Amino acid sequence: MTVWRRETLLARLALAAGDHVSARRHLEEPSAEEPPTPREDLVRQTLLAAAALERGDPAAAGMVGDVLQVGRGRGFCNTVVTTAPQVASYLIMHATQLQQDPFAERVTNAAMDVRAAWQPVLQGGHLLAEPLTAAEQRILKLLPTSTYLEMAATLYISRNTVKSHLRSIYQKLGAGSRSEAMERAVDLHLL
Repeated sequence: MTVWRRETLLARLALAAGDHVSARRHLEEPSAEEPPTPREDLVRQTLLAAAALERGDPAAAGMVGDVLQVGRGRGFCNTVVTTAPQVASYLIMHATQLQQDPFAERVTNAAMDVRAAWQPVLQGGHLLAEPLTAAEQRILKLLPTSTYLEMAATLYISRNTVKSHLRSIYQKLGAGSRSEAMERAVDLHLL
């Protein structure tokens, strides 16, 4: 996982937990080791705008405008609307105030489609074929910050039990890796 993906994932987790200070810290100090791709930079800008919307920052509208400008210039419609539900909701609520052009219309329609797709999640909790057990939920909560050995020590279980629970979690979330599992858990509001 690249430094950028790790930092944006940590920012998403912080936003989901309502910790805007940590989210901004992860997003505002980009690593000089590897410059972000244009899409990664747009994701970072979108998450910063989402954090600003969440905390009611007066600069949020301008930040969303900047996100739209970058998205328009690069044709990243889906990135704009799928990165943060706060931004998608803002776009829907302020659709009449957006610059009227084909991109703005496409973004607004895509935001409505995303919102409609997530409506069952927002209303009913989660979309898992089989819910996570209590033990799996405890493991999942430690996944972003702990190694297998740290999880085992924290929960007083064996490393093999941790691995067994993680295999089950990955299967239930439809994830093939640790980062995919965390992203899916954030999307489903499990983290």
